[in-house]
Amino acid sequence: MVVFIVMKPLTHHVLRGPLHPARRPRGLLALAVGAVLVTSACGQATPSPGAATPAGGDGPSATAGSTVDAGAGAETATPGGVRLEATMAPGGPEVGATGATGAGIAASPGLVVDYTLTNTGTKPVLAYDVVPADLGSATLAPDVDAKHAWVYEESGVLRLSKQGFAPGPNVRFAAAPVMGGHTVAPGASITGKAYAVSPPTLDVPGDSFEAPRTPVDPAVKQWQFCVQVSDRAGQSRPSAVGGGVVEAASTAPQGDELVCTPPSTIPVA
Repeated sequence: MVVFIVMKPLTHHVLRGPLHPARRPRGLLALAVGAVLVTSACGQATPSPGAATPAGGDGPSATAGSTVDAGAGAETATPGGVRLEATMAPGGPEVGATGATGAGIAASPGLVVDYTLTNTGTKPVLAYDVVPADLGSATLAPDVDAKHAWVYEESGVLRLSKQGFAPGPNVRFAAAPVMGGHTVAPGASITGKAYAVSPPTLDVPGDSFEAPRTPVDPAVKQWQFCVQVSDRAGQSRPSAVGGGVVEAASTAPQGDELVCTPPSTIPVA
């Protein structure tokens, strides 16, 4: 099933505040291949041609303005500022991983989301899709896991999200913490992966941030994937991580900056 959601244009907002990460979860569960989810947001413009570029993994590739076959169905690009496509499937330890020495999917099986984000507008946008496990530093760690995503439950839906959070009351930092991301030119796309262990476990920044604290229900039935996207591409700077990753000050999504796919049933064996 294809769902398109058109959201209002992005609004400018200055971010501030530090972040502290939560401990990474671990778990096991056999899962079956999931369904494709699509959402659109922000702006009104027809995309110009642009090839997809990797954003931290072996995600699907796509061309703005074309039909994308994501494995469980076909999705067609339509006008709108941002289009997000995502599929969920089970994933095991990566080839060459050494168990406990790995991180994320390199260490244990779980839920893996492949996504493609396309800028169908007329101006560059910044996708905050490289989330450090230790959020709070003023620079991005060179070994940041580009597949890391925050994991929490929102209104009964398991959410894998690449986003910032607002600082807690009276929290101040000497240097603004940063997140990583990619600048997406008009008509261009990025691809990437997001990971959560299974059974899913809460994974959010620490108490210095206003983030969900309720444990994830291991029996949760639906999932969605979200990416924070803003018009602050001009405020980013190249990161030492390389590969086109940029750094920008962390902030909670403002207005319609958090682009999410519609909830869908979690595929299970």
